[in-house]
Amino acid sequence: MTRRVAAMAVASVALISGCGQVGPPPKDFATEDAVLAMRIQEGGEDSSYLVLVSPKGKTRAIELDRVEGAAISWTEDGITTSDRSHDYVIDESGLTANERTSGGDERETQHEWYRVPVGAGTLIGFSPEDGSKDPFVTYIDGDSGKATTRVSPYGQTSTAAVCGERVFSSGRGTDTKAFEDDSGSIPESQLNRAALTSAYPHDGADILSTLEPSTFPGTTSPCVDGIVYEGWENDADQHLVRVWNTAKETPAAQVAVDHEIVYPEDDHSSRIGGPDRVTVSDGQLFWVVSNTMWSAPLPTTEAAPIRARKVGFLEGSVGLDAEVLAYSSHHAYTVTNESDLHERSRRRSDRVWTELTELSLVRTDLATGKASLALEVEVKDVDFPTKDTRVTALAINPEWLAENSE
Repeated sequence: MTRRVAAMAVASVALISGCGQVGPPPKDFATEDAVLAMRIQEGGEDSSYLVLVSPKGKTRAIELDRVEGAAISWTEDGITTSDRSHDYVIDESGLTANERTSGGDERETQHEWYRVPVGAGTLIGFSPEDGSKDPFVTYIDGDSGKATTRVSPYGQTSTAAVCGERVFSSGRGTDTKAFEDDSGSIPESQLNRAALTSAYPHDGADILSTLEPSTFPGTTSPCVDGIVYEGWENDADQHLVRVWNTAKETPAAQVAVDHEIVYPEDDHSSRIGGPDRVTVSDGQLFWVVSNTMWSAPLPTTEAAPIRARKVGFLEGSVGLDAEVLAYSSHHAYTVTNESDLHERSRRRSDRVWTELTELSLVRTDLATGKASLALEVEVKDVDFPTKDTRVTALAINPEWLAENSE
């Protein structure tokens, strides 16, 4: 690792002591044996907590400035997450705080839109804190831990898809320029990795801009063999899957094809909101609507209805409300404070919504819908708030996922 040669910027992040005071930046806050990372937010507060959890459920936490939609990525190079003015990298050596600047100016945010792995790094899109300024993106190099930020119209969009080392975005209009059109601040060696482009500009238009961004931040769409699958809901409350063909020279009529989702007539599950958290596993498309997971065969590039199969209900009364869901190859992971997957003493249900008295990581098999307990988190005598809190982001150690995938 060369990350430790990077400068450790002064940041608004600190270990939380027993008296609740924020100390100096904890440069020695490392991943150690952590297998789970969460952002936990206390109601009405301007801060958020990054919580790392060991295989035995023990926790360590640091406090960050709150950012709406702030996510966590976890790759073989470590963890990344952000606050208003910094992008953090945490690995086995400790914490690197990259102060976010572009063109000599500080870039502060109150809203993160997406965080996706691209090549050997991670790309994040942000809205500016000052609404009169332009959105921007940050690319964190996985090898060095260095963060590079630049103004980009593609920063402020809620949908992103990664195909190889190319990233595709819905954009904000038909006149947006490709990321690499104005890439002077990105080192040439990182252009391909950091490029956030339109899928294929037809007559100068961004073909992904015809679909309005989804409601929730953090939405990403899967890409399989150059085809992007995106769930959405039209004005008639119909649920659809849009299939984007990212191959160049694709005929315009075949670039974006919509498939209406047909749900079972005898199913009365809540379907408020469009299909969210789309993923692909074993040739099947999966998505979530109101805590219920659905699947269907992968749609083709020819328009036709797709028939949904109900996979099951996802437990996630703390996390899924905030769109917190992590996928592995064959499982979905959620966090919940109410589970009958293991024996506990009498649950104090009168306190469950005001005080976090229990917390579990639940694994749901994508093929069968069967849920099982993956990890129980210890929430007694912890260094983060447990009253009026919710989990707002989730990431899992990829090595632990590989070892515990069955």
